[in-house]
Amino acid sequence: MAEQYPHNQSEPQQPDVVAFSPELLKLADTHRRRQQYLEECRQAADSGDCAAAVQMGVNYLYGTGGVQKDPDQAFYWFSQSAPDDPVGLYWQAVCYDSGAGVKMDPVRAFALFKESADMGYAPAMSDLGVCYENGQGTEKDLAKAVSLYEKAADMNYPQAQCNLGALYYVGVGVPKDYASAVHYLSLAAEQRLPRAQYLLGLCYEFGNGVEEDCKKAVLLYGEAAKGDSADGLCALGVMYYLGKGVEEDNEKAADCFRRAGEMGLARGWHLLGRCYDNGYGVAESAEMAAQCFSRAADQGYPDALYRLGLCYAYGHGVSRDNNKAADCFRRGAETGHAPSICQLGLCYEAGRGVPEDIGRAAELYEESARLGSPEAQCNLGVLYRYGGGVSRDMEKAAELFARAADQDYPRAQFFLGLHYEHGQGVEKDMARAVRLYAKAAEQNYPEGVRALGVCYEGGLGVEKDPQKAVSLYHRAIDLGDEAAAYCLANLYFAGRDIPQDYPQALALYEKAAAKGHPGAQCQAGYCYERGLGCEKDADKAFFYYGKGAENGDDTATNNLAFCYEHGLGCNPDPTRAAKLYEKAGNMGVPLAWKNLALLYEKGIGVEKDLDQARKYFTLAKEQNVPGAAEGLERLSAKPATPKFPANALRVTSVLLLGLAAFLGSGIWEGVPSERLFSGVFTLFFAVSACFILYKVNQRQPRLPKGVCILYIVLGVLLILAGILVLLTLGEEAPPEAADYWFIGCTLLGGDVLLGRVLRQKKGMQKK
Repeated sequence: MAEQYPHNQSEPQQPDVVAFSPELLKLADTHRRRQQYLEECRQAADSGDCAAAVQMGVNYLYGTGGVQKDPDQAFYWFSQSAPDDPVGLYWQAVCYDSGAGVKMDPVRAFALFKESADMGYAPAMSDLGVCYENGQGTEKDLAKAVSLYEKAADMNYPQAQCNLGALYYVGVGVPKDYASAVHYLSLAAEQRLPRAQYLLGLCYEFGNGVEEDCKKAVLLYGEAAKGDSADGLCALGVMYYLGKGVEEDNEKAADCFRRAGEMGLARGWHLLGRCYDNGYGVAESAEMAAQCFSRAADQGYPDALYRLGLCYAYGHGVSRDNNKAADCFRRGAETGHAPSICQLGLCYEAGRGVPEDIGRAAELYEESARLGSPEAQCNLGVLYRYGGGVSRDMEKAAELFARAADQDYPRAQFFLGLHYEHGQGVEKDMARAVRLYAKAAEQNYPEGVRALGVCYEGGLGVEKDPQKAVSLYHRAIDLGDEAAAYCLANLYFAGRDIPQDYPQALALYEKAAAKGHPGAQCQAGYCYERGLGCEKDADKAFFYYGKGAENGDDTATNNLAFCYEHGLGCNPDPTRAAKLYEKAGNMGVPLAWKNLALLYEKGIGVEKDLDQARKYFTLAKEQNVPGAAEGLERLSAKPATPKFPANALRVTSVLLLGLAAFLGSGIWEGVPSERLFSGVFTLFFAVSACFILYKVNQRQPRLPKGVCILYIVLGVLLILAGILVLLTLGEEAPPEAADYWFIGCTLLGGDVLLGRVLRQKKGMQKK
């Protein structure tokens, strides 16, 4: 409710006075004058003033002069300028070039830029040069671009000076000339063009065309950053990060990268991600790093696509996803990014996120190697070394390793060292191999450290120094190299040049064995078998020999066979032992041939066969295995033994059991003397058959394939016969005891035959 004054009041009260600050009054006056200027400008434009029409267009294009940004209005006002007004034509071209207020049309933009440039308008000349430089709306023509930039630069137009300086800096369209680049960039930077300040900063940072001056570079980057140059801001961040021309400050660096990223620069997000990855200037966070890489990758930034791919490949800050990793590497590879191409090759080599294809991997490694990637050169070298996806070529492998090693890639230095050590594809040079191992070791490459230790242990290319070898092995172990633990364990086990120490050797063997080193698994088993550095433990010996054999160690395979032969840590299984001895022999263990010969000589686990025994003793003797010659002499005095007729005896035992079943039916009928006769002979034939089977299974426990098939057929027929009789029992006559005897014998016999085959199959699966 409004307040009313009293009627009898003689004089009205004075209203309250509102006081405005000078700043507010000034602001209001500025707004009033801006609106007045805008209205005057509009009226002038309506009256045909080209400059006013262009000004109105600029106001609406950028949202300045007291109006809201409106591209449609901007294009309208630019179109109101005279057909022969170069400025109006220029701004119409800008609209067609960017699609502001009109459908984007590079060809129309080019035509308008040319029309304006032909009238001598410097900005149009510069932008027409951009069209020729990039092939926008016309065919690419660097010579015309340079000519236009020069004309506009002579008219002191800063953007043209900057563009011309950039071409001289990279040597595109003109010979690379840092001095000319600095000249033109300086002219533009003096007019406070941010891009020119940034590029001139690069010249001072790296001493291109001027004397290197990092402090001046920092100042130029700072000025560019003030002019909202994201590149300048990012470059300033790099200077803070490196401490070049300014005191190192990771927090300021990270802040610069963040601001540059927020301004839309993908490189800023990428570098901020690196900061989060390593905890530089921000709290270390794999999740934040992955987010930053993702924001840069969304803009197609190759380095970020590569980093994001690594995050997905190793589950770093994101859930592990091989498909997404491969997709990131593929997108990076499409830009020609060498590291991404190499990583995509790794995906194809390992079948991660893409079908495994070693040939495709080799193609990608070769493409990346041509672009100078040391990792790809090394990976391709490995394929040539082992013949994966390409023909094996030691010379080509060594050449590729050398190219990568020249870039200080440690893995390549290690492999090149192997080539010089063994003279593979290069002339053998142990001293050079040592130098290469040392270079790899300087970069803490584990295999390089270990290889250098091997050289000092054996005095290969260097003076023998066991203590230095021990130190290097320990260093390699700390870097995660299980093979170094195996090498050091061998030193302690043998007690050469250092005190023998079985407990320490066993501890190192088990450490390497836990990481899957087959040689260490074999040696750990040997220690437990013999009680070296520990109490004897047959179970552990069997366990470690089994692990070593699974991983392809030849000696472990032979020793596992010994365990099966003698029941060491397992149930005796001479058949399994024979197979493992044969496998170990084929892997290059001559002792295994002698062990297998003994089994054939004695007929243990295999059918006794003196000819086979002679064959394997001969193989062992050729490699000077102790006892092999004596075995051959022993066999030479023995006549060749006929093969044990296991299959014939098995068939005989089955026939005897069938005869026993037939005679057994007489137990249930006839006079007592006849029943006694049937019972005695039934028992005799059954016991004889069981005895024969027992002895045969001792000599040859494994059923041959033919016998297995016979057992299955007979077993099925017997069970079917028993079931058939059981189903028809009592239909024609009352059932008798002989009927039940027949049914029992057929069902039991079929079950025994089928059970014998199934037990063998299950036993094979367990082994």
